[in-house]
Amino acid sequence: MPSELIVRLGSHAEKDYLLKTMGLFSGTVVGANLLESTPGATVSLAFRFAKENKSFLVDPMTYLFAIDLDFISSETIERSTGRSKKGLKKSFKKICERLGDPFESVVLTKRRSITPADLTTDAAIEEMCTTVLEYQMERMREICDDDPQLKDFSDRASPSAVFSPYFYIPADKAAGSQQWEDVNMRIVGSFGALQSTVPKHAVLCIDRRILKDKVRMRGLLTTVIDSGCDACWLWINALREDDIREEEVNNLDLLVRQASARNFPLWNMHGGFLSCLLSKRGMAGFSHGIGYGESKDVLPVAPGALPTVAYHYNPLHVRASVPDIIRAFSSIGVTDAKSFHEIVCNCTICKGVLKGNLRNFEKFGELILKPGNDRKSQTAEAGKLCRFHFLLARKKELDLVNSSSIPELKLLLEETVAEYEALDQQIALRSKAAAIKMWAKCL
Repeated sequence: MPSELIVRLGSHAEKDYLLKTMGLFSGTVVGANLLESTPGATVSLAFRFAKENKSFLVDPMTYLFAIDLDFISSETIERSTGRSKKGLKKSFKKICERLGDPFESVVLTKRRSITPADLTTDAAIEEMCTTVLEYQMERMREICDDDPQLKDFSDRASPSAVFSPYFYIPADKAAGSQQWEDVNMRIVGSFGALQSTVPKHAVLCIDRRILKDKVRMRGLLTTVIDSGCDACWLWINALREDDIREEEVNNLDLLVRQASARNFPLWNMHGGFLSCLLSKRGMAGFSHGIGYGESKDVLPVAPGALPTVAYHYNPLHVRASVPDIIRAFSSIGVTDAKSFHEIVCNCTICKGVLKGNLRNFEKFGELILKPGNDRKSQTAEAGKLCRFHFLLARKKELDLVNSSSIPELKLLLEETVAEYEALDQQIALRSKAAAIKMWAKCL
């Protein structure tokens, strides 16, 4: 099965990356908060993707309303009193208003997070599933109808598929683990029974420790497969593929093969090269952001915290710091720009940056000390270069996996491991080969 990638748009500041590389991937997914905060720009983007016959999905992000609401709240100043007031951010408030109960009655009215106790009846779950489906199907059309410039797109303003409502299932010993599992499985069943003109995709959002419970995981996936949904997206909280353990690899492989045996598409919502390799076992595809998001914690990052985009090191299929890569040059045979392009990367971005001079590689790691900060941070230009390089590198990886047999990929990974494990201990890239050795176990 060819591996597919759906790129996640984190903000419209990233839109240029998507538009320039649109032809390389299967589509994009945006969060409902982005649709509410920038409706016109988001629908216009959907129009561009529709013209190219690319997938466009809207993540309802319902899980956010069952965690600490401080993560999606902000401080505002009351004009009448000048006092500071904390409340739900406008985009999330709009989502709650449009999704109805329990989002309105619990989050907006009672000002607390949703709990399993708020979803005890079949009627409540069915109502939530219906409104979440209708939101994804109708919201972009409503925006088009209200905008003269978008009216002509109104009859095509539908997503390629719809996501079920979903909430995070914590680990066994955490409070509410079984209750949240029961709620999520009832949601999947109710959502699967709904009529839809586009495919219905369930979401399993779980604690990483649950992945080690083979019986529980297989049971969850069986319920999803039998639900009437057309596909499933797996989100394993904060699972880093470059730090995955053997038991986790084996169980993830089992899940992929379980879904494949039933001809049921299984996607990884936040994954990287391992997810790409798992297409050889039947994984339909995966998603991530532009230079980040191959792993994601359910708890959002602090406001204003922007991810540093490290250089994607093609030979090891992981991101690495520019200084670490430079220190490895002499050991891996990189002596000039020509050998860099032969051994590391020959994409148009790398060729354009180096311009025949290996020292120019440092531009991918340029740092600047911004006013008020104690530590240097990545320059905007360095971040831009790393993002574009990352997308081109990921496309190469997709093409490599899709065009190679399992024995060919296994041999390639084994040769890479042998090469990098032979490096001196002080070369930081040496340790990153451990991830490849683990990934090869799924082939």
